[in-house]
Amino acid sequence: MPKSGKNAKIVTAMAASEPSLFFKNLSGFVNRFENLRVFCANPQQEYECFQRNDFAGQVEFVVMFLTNHVRKWQGHGRVHYLPQHLSRWTQSIFADGPVDVFWGSCSLPDQRGFVSLGTGAAYETEVARKAHLVVLEVNANMPVTAGDTTLHMSQIHHFIKNDHVLASLPLEAAPSEKELIIGQFISDLVADGSTIQLGIGCIPNAVGYCLRGKKNLGVHTELITDSMRELCELGVITGSRKTLHPSKLIGTFIYGSQKLYDFVDHNPMIELLPASYVNDPIVIGRNFKMTSINCAVEIDLTGQVVSESVGHRELSGSGGAFDTHTGAQRSEGGIGIIAMESLTVKGESKIVFDLKPGAKVTIGRNDVDTIVTEYGVATLRNKNTSDRARALIGIASPDARELLLSQAKQAGYI
Repeated sequence: MPKSGKNAKIVTAMAASEPSLFFKNLSGFVNRFENLRVFCANPQQEYECFQRNDFAGQVEFVVMFLTNHVRKWQGHGRVHYLPQHLSRWTQSIFADGPVDVFWGSCSLPDQRGFVSLGTGAAYETEVARKAHLVVLEVNANMPVTAGDTTLHMSQIHHFIKNDHVLASLPLEAAPSEKELIIGQFISDLVADGSTIQLGIGCIPNAVGYCLRGKKNLGVHTELITDSMRELCELGVITGSRKTLHPSKLIGTFIYGSQKLYDFVDHNPMIELLPASYVNDPIVIGRNFKMTSINCAVEIDLTGQVVSESVGHRELSGSGGAFDTHTGAQRSEGGIGIIAMESLTVKGESKIVFDLKPGAKVTIGRNDVDTIVTEYGVATLRNKNTSDRARALIGIASPDARELLLSQAKQAGYI
C-alpha cells in the first residue's frame, strides 16, 4: 500500500478479474488516508465498503458502469459514476494524476515467472505498467489468455493468494419468441464473413442463436461472451475472412460462464487487448463488414438512443456502445444496430416522441444507424427527420403508432 497521507488513488481490475479480497478488507487500511479514491469499473458484489456510512467523505468509489450492486449508492457520498466511453476509460483514470496502486487478479506464475491477468485487459495492463505499486491476487482458477495480458513477477510488488471461484453468469435461458424474431431480423443483416460485436443479455443471446447458420464470422468486440464461445464451437466463428487480426477473436475482457473461462484458457485464438485500441472507432472501422449489436432502453422519433438510464435514474453506463456503433459505420459494408423490444415490462412504448426528463443520450441522432424491434428494421442513417419518424413508427408497437404519428405531425416532423 502507499504510505499514509492525505490522498491516494487505487485502481482495481474489473468483472471476473475483480480482486475480492481488496474490497472485503478495505476497512483495514482506509483510515490511513484522508481521501481515498478507488476506481472500480463495474463492481460484481455488494461489498460492505459500499454501504458504510463512516466511509462517506473519506472514500470515493468511481465506477464506469453502475451494476445492481452499487446502483442504489450512486450519489450518496460513496459511489460516483464517471460518464465516459470504454475506449477512453484509461485516460479518465490518469486525468488527475498518477495511480498509486493497481490491484488486480492473475493466474499462477508460469515456469518463466510470467502471470496472466486472465479475463481482463480493457485497462488493466495499461494501468499496471504505470502504477507506483502493483498488487495481484493470485488465483489458480484464473485462465491464462493471450494478447496484452502478461506481466512478469519482477513488475509486481505484492502477491496475495486468493483461489476463489471467478464471478460468472449462468448460461442464458432459451430465447423468447420476441427475442428470436429480433434475433432473426438482425441475422438477416449479417452477411457471411462479417465481423461482429455482441454484448450480454437476452437479445444478444438470441442474436447468437440465430447466427448459427452463418459462415466464417469474425469477432472484434469489447466483451467476449458465451454466445461467441458457442459459435466458435459450432465452426461459425473462424475469423478466416477478417481484415484486421485474421483468425483471431479480439476482445478487451471476458465475462460469462465457467464453460467460457475453460474455453479461453490457453486458447491461442483468443486475444485480449486494451479498450483504448479495440474500442477505438477508427480501429473498429478497419474490419470489413463490421456489425455492432447493442441494446437500448428508449429512442425518440429523431433517433436519439438512451441505453443507460430511465429518466434521471441511471441504470448502467455508456460502456462501449457509442464506440462500437460509430466504429461499425466506418467499416466498408459495416452497420451499427440498436436492438430492443418495442414495449417495456410495464407495457410502455420504448419508441417515444419525448424522451423521459433527465434521460441520458448514449448515441446522438447524428450518429445513429439502424434500429430493430420485433416489428422490423428501421434504417435511420442518412435519413431526414420525416423519414426517420415514419420508419420508427413503423417498428413501434401497433398500439403506440397512432399517438406517435399524431405527435410527429403536430411537431412538424412529418
